[in-house]
Amino acid sequence: QQMVEQLVNMPMDQFLYQEFYHPMELKHIAYQPLKYFPKEVIVPSNVDRFLRKTTVQSEVHDELAAFMGGVSGNAGLFANASDIAAIHQMLLDQGIWKGKRYLSKETFRLFITTTSRISRRGLGFDKPTKPTTLAANPCAKEAPLSTFGHTGFTGTCAWIDPDNHLIYVFLSNRTYPNVYPNKLYRLNVREKIQKTIYDAFIRGGTIKN
Repeated sequence: QQMVEQLVNMPMDQFLYQEFYHPMELKHIAYQPLKYFPKEVIVPSNVDRFLRKTTVQSEVHDELAAFMGGVSGNAGLFANASDIAAIHQMLLDQGIWKGKRYLSKETFRLFITTTSRISRRGLGFDKPTKPTTLAANPCAKEAPLSTFGHTGFTGTCAWIDPDNHLIYVFLSNRTYPNVYPNKLYRLNVREKIQKTIYDAFIRGGTIKN
């Protein structure tokens, strides 16, 4: 976040609105959402009995991002499924949305390229686990290694499969009212839903496994 703000000489949330959300005509995505939307349309994320001692609603769940005022590089962005899908469609098209380029090809490739020997992640996105490793896979095993995306702590999930031109967006409220027990993770709900989607396409002959 600090690097972005130093480079563009403005707060990160303002930069994102100016360069992405407004020209992309996205209406339901924002940091600090209470500035733009009534509280009633923002789902609560947690009943915090320890730090904030209240129901966390219209504020970022992540404590670090909350201490930073709700705008952070790691958390704090609120959105609905349609706006998330639009951003991921832009990424599926390698930085282009409705004929306009928002990310250069070089930047896009950098975001999705794994450069570490000890991590599967790219600089901007998570990646599937290679079949030769024993680590848990963050997405369905049917997803090719070219897939990239993100699985969030509060129950979010979005994956892009460029080989098969698929976008998978899953939003849930995992941390409400309590963070534990984490059944969404323990039961692999997000991965199983993604697998069901792949299985349907494979049975229909749309994609090959």
